[in-house]
Amino acid sequence: MADISSYIEYFRQIATEHKEINGFYMMDINEILDGLRSTVRYPALILENLSGSYMASNLDNPLEVINGGFLIIDHLPNPDDFQGEVAIIDQMKLIGQQVIARMLHDKMKCEPLTEKAIPGFDINTVTFEVVGPLFNNDFGVIMNFRIIDLVDLFINELLWENFINGQYL
Repeated sequence: MADISSYIEYFRQIATEHKEINGFYMMDINEILDGLRSTVRYPALILENLSGSYMASNLDNPLEVINGGFLIIDHLPNPDDFQGEVAIIDQMKLIGQQVIARMLHDKMKCEPLTEKAIPGFDINTVTFEVVGPLFNNDFGVIMNFRIIDLVDLFINELLWENFINGQYL
């Protein structure tokens, strides 16, 4: 099961270590809008909120399926600069690909933080979409992916009233 705090820390680390990413933000619209009113550092990696589901077709080996993703955006000062827009989108796509390449590299090397943050990351689930204009004339790409991992759906009897030896009293 993916650990949410490790997931956030993993992407914060990636944003810090990549030489072309200057800002890391969560997909909290208030954080972005506050940042736009002050100073968002571009290019920025914005981590999307997680969503997911559980699967257990035969009630054996239940899986947690997590949908994750991030945006890589940069700011275009002139709203009428189509060539600049295309250049930004191209560059943000390259940065996004580098983040995905890093995720794959770390997953293949079984890095400890990666195992907690993105267990079951599958390169075959990665998709991307060009976005913009967003916020204050920002352009870039959204990269989405899935993490599929076994999950232990056991009942912790200590957390339930009237539940002893696998039975409700």
